[in-house]
Amino acid sequence: MRRIERAGVALALMLLTLAARFAFAERAIDITDRIRARPDLVAKLDAACARFCQGNRREARLRRVTVLPLGGERFRVEGEASLRSRHVQTVPAGLGGLLGSEVTLFDHTAQVRARGLLDAARCRLKVEAVVLENDQLGLSRFLEGAVGRIEHIERCRELLPDLKHR
Repeated sequence: MRRIERAGVALALMLLTLAARFAFAERAIDITDRIRARPDLVAKLDAACARFCQGNRREARLRRVTVLPLGGERFRVEGEASLRSRHVQTVPAGLGGLLGSEVTLFDHTAQVRARGLLDAARCRLKVEAVVLENDQLGLSRFLEGAVGRIEHIERCRELLPDLKHR
C-alpha cells in the first residue's frame, strides 16, 4: 500500500510540475519586438559583444525576451541572445582561385540565457541567473559577476504589455 501511495504522490508532483510549466508558457508574454525597437537596449547588447566577442565580423543577436506578471509591479524576465565570434580574412590575389576570395578563420556562437526579476515601479531588474552554452572563449567567467546585479532599465513600463486587457 505504501508503494502505491508513494507512486501516487510522485505522479501528483510530476503533474503539478508539468501544469506549472504549461501555466508559465501560457502567461509569459513575448516582448522581443519592443526590446528590439529600443536603440538604447540594443546598444547594450552590441556593447557586450564588442567587449567579449572576437574577430572582425562579430555580432550579437537578441533571440527572445519574455515577461511573466507575478502580481503588483513585479515581473519575471527571461531572455536569450547569441554572441557570435567570427573572423574572415581576404585571400591575397593569386590564391583566390584555390581558396575563394575569403577564408573564415573561426566562427562560433555562444548562446546566452538570462533570468531576472523586474520591479516595474522603480524600473530595476535584478539578474538572477545567466547561462552560457557553447562557450568556447570562456565568457562565463566574465558573466558570473552579473548574477545578483541590479540594472536600471530606462522607461521600463513602455516595454511591458497592457495587462488590463489580458
